[in-house]
Amino acid sequence: MPRIQFTTPDGASGALELDAERMSLGRADDNQLIITDDSVSSHHGEVSFDGSSWTLTDLGSTNGTKLGGSRVESIALAPGASFQLGNVDCVFIGDGEEADYSAPTMTVNTPSSAGYGAHPYDRNLRQGFGPKAREKSSGGGILNLLGIAALLACGAAAYFASQLGAS
Repeated sequence: MPRIQFTTPDGASGALELDAERMSLGRADDNQLIITDDSVSSHHGEVSFDGSSWTLTDLGSTNGTKLGGSRVESIALAPGASFQLGNVDCVFIGDGEEADYSAPTMTVNTPSSAGYGAHPYDRNLRQGFGPKAREKSSGGGILNLLGIAALLACGAAAYFASQLGAS
């Protein structure tokens, strides 16, 4: 089965088995292919198979997908092709090939006792880019107050107009 073999800058390595025609790749838990390195975006890219060849498409990641040091939007994955996802070195291993490239193969990426992945992940601490969005209010507070004030003003005007006409 084809796979992507990777090595992170801190030396952790692993292999991602490509077992579907379209798979999301990134750091977030909701991806099918997960690389837990800070330089990989949460939804970095997508790997797809068109029936004859594999393609990796960058989805606008922060640190980019690089081929030969140059940032690219898409890579046609041929056996032995090496590329980078952020700062993570990767090699595509085709179907039926042996993994004898620059990085050692492991099927499971186990967290070390220190650093990223050493503690359970708390989704409540997740933060996005930029300022936090304010909660949307119903918008009724100030508008309701202005509406009531307008009704009172109209009522007062009608009352005083009727008093002037009666005199």
